[in-house]
Amino acid sequence: MADAEPAEVAAVQSLFDNVDTDGAHLQRYEIDGQVPRAAISANTIDDIERAHSVATSRDLAVIPIGGRTMLGLGMPPRRYDVALDMSGMDQVVDYEPDDFTISAQAGMTLASLQQVLAANGQFLPLDHPRFEQATLGGICAVGRGGLRRNSLGGPRDWLIGMRMVKADGTTIKGGGKVVKNVSGYDLPKLFAGSLGTLGAIAEVTFKLRPQPASDQVVALSADSFEQALAASRAAARAAPFLDGCLALSAQAAERAASHGAEILDDRPALVLRASGLESAADEVLASALDAAGLAGLHDPPRRTTAIVESWQAIVDCELDTPADHVRLRLGLPPGNLERARSLIDEHLPEVSSWVAAGDSGLLFVTTPSVDAVTISSLRNALGPLQGRLTIESASVELKRAADVWGPAGPGARLMHRVKEQFDPNGTLNPGRYVDGI
Repeated sequence: MADAEPAEVAAVQSLFDNVDTDGAHLQRYEIDGQVPRAAISANTIDDIERAHSVATSRDLAVIPIGGRTMLGLGMPPRRYDVALDMSGMDQVVDYEPDDFTISAQAGMTLASLQQVLAANGQFLPLDHPRFEQATLGGICAVGRGGLRRNSLGGPRDWLIGMRMVKADGTTIKGGGKVVKNVSGYDLPKLFAGSLGTLGAIAEVTFKLRPQPASDQVVALSADSFEQALAASRAAARAAPFLDGCLALSAQAAERAASHGAEILDDRPALVLRASGLESAADEVLASALDAAGLAGLHDPPRRTTAIVESWQAIVDCELDTPADHVRLRLGLPPGNLERARSLIDEHLPEVSSWVAAGDSGLLFVTTPSVDAVTISSLRNALGPLQGRLTIESASVELKRAADVWGPAGPGARLMHRVKEQFDPNGTLNPGRYVDGI
């Protein structure tokens, strides 16, 4: 059915005390112009099980919701009847500081988790924008490595266990609560990055790291983004143990400065981060700064003691996209970044913002206008550079015309078979993932 009939929504409402059907409230769950008929607030796994079971039996499409930081990611949903708000599931389930593992409900925010861990000198090595809002389940569902993915990896690298609820209301689990656990299939890694299309992530278990003795962030101004990008590549080659190595355009640096990155202003910049023992971090930064100087960056480096605030302000630029602009995310071998920048400049001469990770090959581009033909041409041009282009934020019209994920490739058939095994009726997030999954 295109949309749930009022009688179906009423039937769902009669089964739950925590159902919201107020149109004004439901606007917060809007995705690509579509607003659900109802929202269910899940506070326990039992709530998720019942919601999925009822939705499947009544042919209702459900979209699990976390901190709502990346609701625009993916294709427009084919159907959207019920929003399943899991932000109320925000408690630590089990924490073993001596084992460096923690289990938490999926609605807990990354910032809240880090606060709990900090009391024991530990942290979860994930770099995600808007971490005060972003939930652990949402971060895992998106499965996206951040601007420090070269040193930290992504959610899959730190997940060791997960509890999920399938579309039929059945709870399954994978992994465990110890780092060495190899029994059975690695379901957590399968669900991480599946955008909620296989099941709702209800609980996650991560391995942790001790907080470093020293954590340093420095910034150097550049004459242009091109110069900052070249310096980032030089710094990454000279200091492979950097924790972060970013090139920012003037617009990106200015936005980050306005959000609290006190070491930035309105000029293009190179931002470096190093951590570990103080002597080791000093040595890594010295090597990187020497390389940046040889690449033409001669201004004195600016330092800050507000490490988390400054870095998070930069990371938040990933999602700071004006409503009438398009945000593109590219991943490619870092050695091809400069050639990719030139290709993008040829196809998109009006780019307003660039953010690049010189050590991992991650590149965010914001542009005021683009059409599907240009996207297709750019994807073809990036092919020889082993570049993968994803449209992360755009109008519904462009999403449908260009396909935000790009060609699915030979793995599409297997992905459809996996989807059929876990959600044969297409109840969860229908149509939003790769190849219409």
